[in-house]
Amino acid sequence: MVVVSSTFSQPIEGILHQAPSTKLFVNDQELGTATLYITESNVVWGGGVRPSGVAAPTISLLYPSISLHAVQREPSPALYMVLNYELRVPELAQPSGGGDASEDDEFDADDQPITQLRFIPQNEGELQAMYSAMSQGQTLHPDPTDEVDEDDLYMDGEEFNDGEEQFEDAMDNGVVPAGEDDAAARLRLLRLGRSNGSHPNTDDPDEEDADISEQQ
Repeated sequence: MVVVSSTFSQPIEGILHQAPSTKLFVNDQELGTATLYITESNVVWGGGVRPSGVAAPTISLLYPSISLHAVQREPSPALYMVLNYELRVPELAQPSGGGDASEDDEFDADDQPITQLRFIPQNEGELQAMYSAMSQGQTLHPDPTDEVDEDDLYMDGEEFNDGEEQFEDAMDNGVVPAGEDDAAARLRLLRLGRSNGSHPNTDDPDEEDADISEQQ
């Protein structure tokens, strides 16, 4: 959510950083100079004047409306932001609509209105502190679409493990898997019993001799 207001109320609580005398450019149009407040709940630019000398509007931004923030060096050092919102300020010229769309115009469902903001501090040395405060504020307001359901993430692995345990339990109980003949099944169970530290009883003297020779 983005709020443009003609009144200004200075934030009091949760201020992470404030930068007085910060110029604001909205889509490359200068709106004025005011104090930038980066707080735990929102970002506020207000209490300033426009280049003409009249009072500048107050801009209040909630973190979910800010899709990107970065330090920009060109054309001038600034804290750069992109809003997933078309910010309309009466004091600034709005881009023309260009008339009615023709039948030949292609519609792109992925096109979303955005607004580019550049906050230029009076002291360039404040940029890193401004960026760090923005990062801290964004961390307090994570994007819900980035959250992952751990149950869904590990569901396949859990099902696989359960099936594997059921298969091992069936072998421990002497169940012969389908498709195996009696000889192969007895050999599988004999090997399983040895691996568990026990030796199945058998009346086959050849298998008893094999057990004795292996122990020697």
